[in-house]
Amino acid sequence: MTIKHRIDWLFDSEPLFSELKSESTNKIAFPYPPEIGIGHTDHLEFSDGILLIKDTHKFTNEDHPSEIPLGDFKVEFPSNMFICQIMHSGIVGMNESNRYSKRIPGIDCFSRMNSLNLLQTLFTAEDIYLSNLFIPETQLFKLLGPDIAENLFASLGLNKISDYSELKVPKTISNKIANCTPDHLEGSMRSLFALSIVLQYLLELNLYISSSKSFLTYFEKDDFNVIALHAELLQITADIPKLSDIAEKHNVNPGKLNQAFIKKYGESIYSFLSNQRLDQAHQALCETDISMKTLAHKIGYSHVNHFIMAFKKKFGVTPGSIRK
Repeated sequence: MTIKHRIDWLFDSEPLFSELKSESTNKIAFPYPPEIGIGHTDHLEFSDGILLIKDTHKFTNEDHPSEIPLGDFKVEFPSNMFICQIMHSGIVGMNESNRYSKRIPGIDCFSRMNSLNLLQTLFTAEDIYLSNLFIPETQLFKLLGPDIAENLFASLGLNKISDYSELKVPKTISNKIANCTPDHLEGSMRSLFALSIVLQYLLELNLYISSSKSFLTYFEKDDFNVIALHAELLQITADIPKLSDIAEKHNVNPGKLNQAFIKKYGESIYSFLSNQRLDQAHQALCETDISMKTLAHKIGYSHVNHFIMAFKKKFGVTPGSIRK
């Protein structure tokens, strides 16, 4: 498959094109001006039409703009594609068919498409690393089997072409794609290894979605599945909801809901959600350069001092000491 990307740069008078012929592995440099940074795209195409594209953007100068419109990407596929877009670090804005979203780590995006036409914007506060996995639907059915493939589509809400969904996916699953092309492997060995990891990713993704979706039917009379509730809570990415709202959503007594959760997991629902976000903050401090203020705001603290106090209470050290 040959993919031609049109890249319309704000800082260039003429549009730039890069032709990416991915018969094996191709690393193509993005034509960044030196005062902006460096970047490249890495294409790995398998013989069955599956295509893996990894993009890396590193911003080397503190004076670079906060946002860079990367360009207009137009792709026509030879057949219907199942597409997984995974952010490993950084933030990218995507405007596709008048639908705008910010892609962030931890929230993977899935779609069924026969073409792509999107505008892509890079947010330069931190380096960006993302993966795009394109799988012909016919190959997905061969790899997973009809039952599992159909279940995957149904669980993701991808019932027809052009359907799109976002899902919080644990890093233990999505990082498989991030690490499936080690540099020490070349040629057919690299392709075979990557393909085996892609299959593992798809199977684990399906298992994870199936279990997390089961919360939709876990109430029978006065009984419910606390493990399924736990999976539902892992999907929450907005503000921490009130216990009463969670209980009202599922028509169950708030006290009973919370007590069942405490019995199973040893802490309340609110405590679980708060601790989960602090764990994520700890990981972000270790792995990224995100500012303390931004991090505090993202996980729900109105003031950075409140975040510092909660962090120290949980981990025994301040967030600043983690950075040092």
